[in-house]
Amino acid sequence: MKRFAIIAILAAFCMGAQAQEKLYSVKSGIVTMEMDMMGQSIVQEIYFDDYGAKKATVMNFGGQKSRNIVVDGATVMVNDDEKTATKMPMMGQQETVNFSNLDEKTIKKYKVKELGKETVAGKDCTKYEVTVFMMGQPQKQTVWVYKGITLKSASSSDFGDMVQTATKIQENVEIPASMFVLPAGVKVQEMDMGMMGGGW
Repeated sequence: MKRFAIIAILAAFCMGAQAQEKLYSVKSGIVTMEMDMMGQSIVQEIYFDDYGAKKATVMNFGGQKSRNIVVDGATVMVNDDEKTATKMPMMGQQETVNFSNLDEKTIKKYKVKELGKETVAGKDCTKYEVTVFMMGQPQKQTVWVYKGITLKSASSSDFGDMVQTATKIQENVEIPASMFVLPAGVKVQEMDMGMMGGGW
C-alpha cells in the first residue's frame, strides 16, 4: 500500500543507513520533530544515546505507529503493539552525513556547502546544503545542524517535498536500553517490495 511505502520512506529519511557511528557531541537526548510531507503533518520523537551511535525514531502516521531502529546496519520498523518487525530494503536507505567530522573527504563526497547560521528550537544551528543518495538517486537537502544533530531539514523528491523541524530538544537525558533493540522473540521480515506501490 502507498501508505506503507510512505512510512518506509519516512523511516529511511529519519534514520539513515550509518547510524551506528558516533555522530553527535551530545551523549544522549530526545528530539521532538514535526514533519510536513505531502500535506500530512507527522510528529516524531528521535531518541539517541552514545553520541548518536544508538538511535530510534518513534512516529505515528495515519494511526500506524512504528519504532524505527538500526539492526546490523539496516533500518528496521518495529510495531511494538503487534510484536512485528520489517527490514527496509538496502535501496531504501539514506546516507548519513557526520557533521561532527566534516573532513575534506566528507565535504567533497556530499558536496557540503555552509550557508550561515540560524536558530531552530532555541538552538544556534549551522545551515548546510548537502547531496545524499536515497533510493539510489542523488537528493539535495538543506539542513540545520546543532552539535552534529540535524534540527531541521528540507528536501524535494519524487515522493514530494519533505520538511521536518525540531520543536523541542532534551539533552543528556536517560534513555532506556530497550528503545534501541528488538522485543524478545520478534523475527525481522524483509519488506515486500509489492507494498511500495498501489493505492491507499
